[in-house]
Amino acid sequence: MSYTPILAVGGTQDALWALCFAVGGGCLLTILSRRLHLPTIVLLLLGGFALGPEGLDVLHPNALGNFLPMVVSLAVGLILFEGALTLDLKEFKQTSTVIKRLLTVGVLITWLGSGLTAYIVFDTSPSFALLMGSLIIVTGPTVIVPLLRRIRVQQKLGSILHWEGVLIDTIGVFTAILCFEWVVEGGGAVALPNFLIRIIGGAVIGGVGGYLIYWMMRKNWIPDNMVNAFALAGAMLIFGATELIKPEAGLLSVTVAGMIVGIKKPRQLREIKAFKAEIVDLLIGMLFLLLVARLELQQFIDFFEMGGGWVLFSVILLIRPISIAASSWGTPLNIREKALLSWVAPRGVVAASMASLFALSLSSKENPVGDPALLESFVYSVICATVLIQGLSAGIFAKILGLQRPAPNDWVIIGAHHFGRELARKLMRKDEQHVLLLDTNARNIALAKKEGLPALHRDGMEAEKLYENEQALFGAGYVLALTDNVELNQLLMQRWAEELNSESVFGWIPLDSPTEEDQLTGQSVFGDLSRPAVIGSELLQGESSFETVLWEEGKSLASGDWHPLFIRRGKQLKAIAQDASLKELVKPEDEVICLRRAEGFLLRALYSGGFLHLECESIESLYAQLAYAATAHVPTILQNQVLEDLNEQGRIFPAFLGHGVAIPHVYCGDLDYRICFVANLKHGLTIPGQDEAIDFVFFIISPKGDSEGHLATLAEIAKNCRTERLRNQIKGAESIDEVIAAISE
Repeated sequence: MSYTPILAVGGTQDALWALCFAVGGGCLLTILSRRLHLPTIVLLLLGGFALGPEGLDVLHPNALGNFLPMVVSLAVGLILFEGALTLDLKEFKQTSTVIKRLLTVGVLITWLGSGLTAYIVFDTSPSFALLMGSLIIVTGPTVIVPLLRRIRVQQKLGSILHWEGVLIDTIGVFTAILCFEWVVEGGGAVALPNFLIRIIGGAVIGGVGGYLIYWMMRKNWIPDNMVNAFALAGAMLIFGATELIKPEAGLLSVTVAGMIVGIKKPRQLREIKAFKAEIVDLLIGMLFLLLVARLELQQFIDFFEMGGGWVLFSVILLIRPISIAASSWGTPLNIREKALLSWVAPRGVVAASMASLFALSLSSKENPVGDPALLESFVYSVICATVLIQGLSAGIFAKILGLQRPAPNDWVIIGAHHFGRELARKLMRKDEQHVLLLDTNARNIALAKKEGLPALHRDGMEAEKLYENEQALFGAGYVLALTDNVELNQLLMQRWAEELNSESVFGWIPLDSPTEEDQLTGQSVFGDLSRPAVIGSELLQGESSFETVLWEEGKSLASGDWHPLFIRRGKQLKAIAQDASLKELVKPEDEVICLRRAEGFLLRALYSGGFLHLECESIESLYAQLAYAATAHVPTILQNQVLEDLNEQGRIFPAFLGHGVAIPHVYCGDLDYRICFVANLKHGLTIPGQDEAIDFVFFIISPKGDSEGHLATLAEIAKNCRTERLRNQIKGAESIDEVIAAISE
């Protein structure tokens, strides 16, 4: 048996090295750009030139031979599939008039204006000029998001630029694919049938394939631990099947498939998006190194000698301003805001990938329509000019125009429970202090939005992704981890410290936590408070409230259970760290935001509890009956666990107050509020070591983490049982109301 090798041994090794080096190098440069908070495309562009034949000559994309277009085409297809997953028709319907016009009128002006400029300057065919113009329609979100975060423009303008970049991807890709199909077939009546076959075939296969992916997920045919692999394999299968039927139609089919899955929203969509985003980051890094390393400086010299400078001038200083003027006609945007929108329009990954893919495809044909090198030079020149020139000057331009927001001062609270929502409401100030709630609990987020609070149904652990991609987080300067889980708070603080810094990250870490302060990333706060769910319950029942104290010289907090949480000084809001001294931090005219927990812990616990008449012959029998009563009163309480905790406490530290009163007490993780049962023992229970038989019991169950309220309740019991008169009055009660009345008096 004989065969014809595709590549020689040396060629195979070179191809393998080029592919592996591009994947590894692209990933490392992507990580470095995230750490430096730079647009990823900048380092990838520089890295491609530096590593290719024009630089160190260690990366040779041409070693892949005819496989390079295939690799690029498949990678671009997967990138487009991931981008289409994020397309939300509701977001388009709900966007402002300016954004809708930018996605329609603005697209036409950019496309036709750029095409006309290329046609005049380069003297190319009309169809090829339109193809060139279609490739620079998109403004890449991977570039615009870090840029907006750095220049900190006003939120209205940031929202316009952000959503233009996110939503225009699919529109630009559709336009570019349509133009490319027309150019490939040469236009005219001969090309029309093939053109329609590609469009219809790609749309049908993509639509059917996308719906099948959704249908199989909805029917739970795919195990959850295989859903990401299935989505990736499905996209590749759709792409490959379409390419077999009609080459150059696969990009359209995977875009349509991604749109179908994104619109249908299977329950696993969130996991698929997260997985796809990681794959796409890897593919983008690989693509840019492979594609940029192919470019030669001479082709850019030729581009500018042909009049490329005039084209860039037209694209940046004429076409974009005309697009903004037409899109903002009749809207409240003023001249300064229009000027900034006209200046900020960086192109990114999708434009570069599509340009190189089309150039490779055209180069493989015997008589290509137009100059593939000119196509690439044009698109990459626009990318470099818009990313570097606009990226470096946008912040200065925004500052000169007076459209730059102050340094990030907004807060993100991770935990949209009742405590988090009430705290956000207290901290927010219109046009001064913005607070955003994050939570994975959909009900909490729905309640927050119903109450008019900004909230996102997102996982706070995805700090890097949220910080880079969420428009609502662009002004975030501080993060507060406020979940009931101490270990989760510590992890959240670590993740967000990587995006902000340790001084800007805070978390609820109780005083009795085993974590040492010097081992903690960020700053612990609210350590003297019970867990957030308990505080939320107290706020809901009116047992706690937020109070603002205007500080004066020599002032101190009023007597009572006050917990200083934040200091507001002008427009600055600072959380009070665990080990900080309030008197050293606060200055006259500062506002101190406190949580005031009402006194009367015992009374509130009694209102939630009940009165018991018991007969028992041993302490074990007493504990068993108390555990049973607790479970009967609150079904979520585990009887065996309460009984085990009572017995354990009795062995270590018997809870006998004296004078015939016992106060057994335990913590329960299934409670968000404190309960106190009182029990009258019909026959006194004699206990070794006690002077008097036990005839009355206070049984306290507190939520885990509520050590302060728990100890305060025990102290109030001791105080009320100190005098014989009141003690006898309590023991003589026949109902919980009589006990409450005796204590209240």
